[in-house]
Amino acid sequence: MALTNRVAVIMGATGQLGPAVAKAFADAGVRLVLVAPDQAALDALFQTLGYRESRVMLYAADSLDEQALHALAQAVQERFGRLDIVAHLTTAYRGGGLLDTTDEMWQDMFEENLQTALYAARALTPLLIKNEWGRILTISSGVTQNPPPGSLAYLTAKSALETFTLALANEFKSKHITANVVLLRALDTPAERAKQPNKTTGWVKPEEVAATLVFLCSDEAGAITGARIPVVGGA
Repeated sequence: MALTNRVAVIMGATGQLGPAVAKAFADAGVRLVLVAPDQAALDALFQTLGYRESRVMLYAADSLDEQALHALAQAVQERFGRLDIVAHLTTAYRGGGLLDTTDEMWQDMFEENLQTALYAARALTPLLIKNEWGRILTISSGVTQNPPPGSLAYLTAKSALETFTLALANEFKSKHITANVVLLRALDTPAERAKQPNKTTGWVKPEEVAATLVFLCSDEAGAITGARIPVVGGA
């Protein structure tokens, strides 16, 4: 299941999930393009990973800046000559129900969770098409199909992201490009544990999610596309 010399763009690389995904991909032989807004955070991640500079490209960009993402695509083409994987890990959460969710919160949730994926796909999918092989990966919530109260804008935006991903799967199926969305409930990090001290189930380690993403990028997973894949944990 080696992914030797595949090239992956990881959007949101410095978030809570990004470092584990970067490490898992690199360990599988992937060359990395790590994307996040903060150059200092990217530099710190690169030092933590400890991989050769020849196999890692750092790119500081706002995921809501579509022109910057088109420039990213050009930079990837110039640096590596190809692109195989787009992992959209960019996300944001703001809670609230119908009557206490402002227009600003709605806009923020759709921009961070859906529009960033749209801009990334517009900019980067042409490289996958040129390559005649590709993997598109997004991350959503494990409760969008049975949404609890208190997260209306966030879960609506994530549901839209799921539909977007599944539509991409059908649009590019003939191009040997798969698109799948992984569903999470609670990422097991110190920050998330601190936010939800009473939660006892649904925790998944970043490394477990990363392993799932690596498998979805393999040739062995080439028949899996247009799927919602739950990685929702247990005790």
